[in-house]
Amino acid sequence: MPFRLRRDTRNWFRSVEDDFDLDFDMYYLCLLAGLTAGNKTSIPNQKTTELVDSYPGDYQSQGRLITSLFLSKELKNQAVDFSNREELNDQISKLVDSLSPSGLTTEGMKEINKYSHGGFEVMVDWFGRRPRTLEAFLPDYYMRLEEAS
Repeated sequence: MPFRLRRDTRNWFRSVEDDFDLDFDMYYLCLLAGLTAGNKTSIPNQKTTELVDSYPGDYQSQGRLITSLFLSKELKNQAVDFSNREELNDQISKLVDSLSPSGLTTEGMKEINKYSHGGFEVMVDWFGRRPRTLEAFLPDYYMRLEEAS
């Protein structure tokens, strides 16, 4: 199962889209906002674009860190008792598959995509208007992440 980007995300970033090396850059910005704010949204696949099955480019070396951020937020949201090893292992095994290209199960991929979709909504709420330049957007984005965490 692939990472999926909301179609309206591409439109929102249209003024700065050429500044991104990968479409996954937009996904990642949305994901961090969703994880930080704890916002998840289900979007039908018809309203998304399929990206890739694994962490691309420079993200590949950070894939485990990204997955760990996701797991930390998701397990806390599920109110998993971290001292109960059996429960913790059970929940992690529902989300992580070391043999899949992304390191996530189908369920894990669905949930991480929900954080990215929800993160888009968070960013729209934070900024109102879409970004005009990446140079102006990124410092404000970083400040909003800091405030939300």
